[in-house]
Amino acid sequence: MQALQRQSAHSYAAVGTAQITKDGQWVSVDSCLQNLMGLRIDEFFDTTFDEIFQVLEPEEERQDRDRLLKHEIPYYSARRSMVRNSGDPLPVRVIFHFPASWSGSPTPENIVVTVEDLSELQAAEAALREAETARHELARRLTNAQEKERTRIARELHDDIGQSLAILRIQMLRAGQPVSGMVGKRHPTIPELCDNLKMLAEKVSRLSHQLHSSELEYLGLAVAVQSHCREFSRQYKIPVECSCTDIPEDLDGLLALSLLRIVQEALHNAAKHSKAKSIQVAMQGTPSELSLLISDDGIGFDPEEAKLAAGLGLISMRERIHLAGGEFQITSKPGEGTCIAARVPLAAAIAAT
Repeated sequence: MQALQRQSAHSYAAVGTAQITKDGQWVSVDSCLQNLMGLRIDEFFDTTFDEIFQVLEPEEERQDRDRLLKHEIPYYSARRSMVRNSGDPLPVRVIFHFPASWSGSPTPENIVVTVEDLSELQAAEAALREAETARHELARRLTNAQEKERTRIARELHDDIGQSLAILRIQMLRAGQPVSGMVGKRHPTIPELCDNLKMLAEKVSRLSHQLHSSELEYLGLAVAVQSHCREFSRQYKIPVECSCTDIPEDLDGLLALSLLRIVQEALHNAAKHSKAKSIQVAMQGTPSELSLLISDDGIGFDPEEAKLAAGLGLISMRERIHLAGGEFQITSKPGEGTCIAARVPLAAAIAAT
């Protein structure tokens, strides 16, 4: 076996080169490949190239090797794997070719191999697959949530508002007339029916407001948040302390809607799960950022357990803030209430003029 020779490093750390004989014996190795493999120069003597870099596709490589030796192709590449001295696996891509100085005759004895570290590439590919899986899962949940919301609205329109309107129509036809078989009993009068009609109008208004906030569109984020907090407090009988200070008037419309939806979702979750007796909502603008803080004195929960079965509400709140380039955090402990904090850079929060 020819003595191994150290060559000058001319490659970057993730790529190394060497020369091997046709039967895989080492001829020369550059310092980059030594560092990449984590081996000393003397550790190459008692092994072959194929013993260190394990073949993953033997048949395909055999065919490519035959074609290279017959000069039918100038080079070929193959994915292989090795285990460093540290025990860590290392996926690599190896390119086999003859030396560049070879003129074609006679056939050279040695083959040049270029070894490229694929660990970062594989990690990036895995992260990309994970992100794609998460995106599909989020899309599925959003679709399911949209269908559930449509079903809820349709049920409320049909079973509640629709039935109430049908009853109101009958009552109006009979307004003030005696009730059959009940002496002295009369159907509701017009003023009473007007009260019923007013309650129906409030239901329709509340449903419409849930779908689209005209206050947000025409009066701004601060007014829309304060209005929703008042309406929530009146409906659920939970005191809500709301403060909105220094909110820019020229917020991007989509961002303003996202922040309003976060407030709505957080209050809805508090009413549904927390058993809170009071809630605080604070939104504040500074020269550099816009912050939102929502806290309650409810029963709290374990955020780590919630991550395992996170509902769409928590995911939606987090994604809305992340898409705006901001930060989102939930702090909670069983028996100690819940705090939701969001921060958005003001540069991202101001609409382009």
